[in-house]
Amino acid sequence: MSIIKGLITKDLLQLKSYRKTLLIFMIIFIFTSFAQSSIDGIGNMLVIMTTLGFGMFSIATFNYDETAKADKYILTLPLTKKEVVLSKYILVIMSTIIGAILGTIISSVVISIVNKQLPDMMELLYLAIGGIFGIGIIESIQIPCIYKYGSEKGRMYLFIVSMVLVWGAIAIGILIKKFNIQIPENNILGLLEKYILIILPVVIAIMFYISYKISYKIYSKKEV
Repeated sequence: MSIIKGLITKDLLQLKSYRKTLLIFMIIFIFTSFAQSSIDGIGNMLVIMTTLGFGMFSIATFNYDETAKADKYILTLPLTKKEVVLSKYILVIMSTIIGAILGTIISSVVISIVNKQLPDMMELLYLAIGGIFGIGIIESIQIPCIYKYGSEKGRMYLFIVSMVLVWGAIAIGILIKKFNIQIPENNILGLLEKYILIILPVVIAIMFYISYKISYKIYSKKEV
C-alpha cells in the first residue's frame, strides 16, 4: 500500500502546476453557474461542474507521464504494473469524490446566503452521487482508451465510444417505441428513488472495477 501511496503522491506533485489553472476554472464554473435562472439551478450547476473539473484534472497525470516517459523509470522500481494502474484509478476516483464534496459545500453556502436558509441536503447528495456517476462513465471509458492508444488518441477514441453509446441508446429508444414495448416507468422510477443511494454507488464500483481490469490487461501487455 505504501507503494501505491507513493505513486499517488507523485501524481499529486505533478498536478501542483495545475493549481492556478484549476482555480481559474473554479471561478469560471461559479460564474457559469450564475447564468442559471434560479438559485437551485445555480446550486446544481456548481455541484456538477466542480465534480467534472476535479475528475478531469486528475486525468492530466497521464499526459505528464506520457510526455516525460515516466513509465520507463517507474517500472525499474520494485513495484508491479497492477500497482501502477491501481494508483491511477484511486487518484481519479478520489479526485472526483473530493470535487463532488467541495461542489456540495460551495453550493450549500451560495444557496444559504441567497435564500437565507439551508438547502435541501438530500437533494444535493443525490445530485453529487449523480455527478460522480456521470463523470465516472466518462473516466471509466477514457482511462482504458488512454492506456491503449495514448493521451491524444485516447481522447479521440473516447469521443467515438461515447457517440456509439449515445447512438445505441437512441436506437434502443426507437426500437422500444416501434415495437410498442411497455416499460413500467413508475415502478422503475419508484425503485430508483427508494434505493438510489445504494444502487448508484454499487453501479459506480462495478463500472470502475471493469474499467480497471481492462486497463490492467492492456497495460500488462504493453512494452514501455
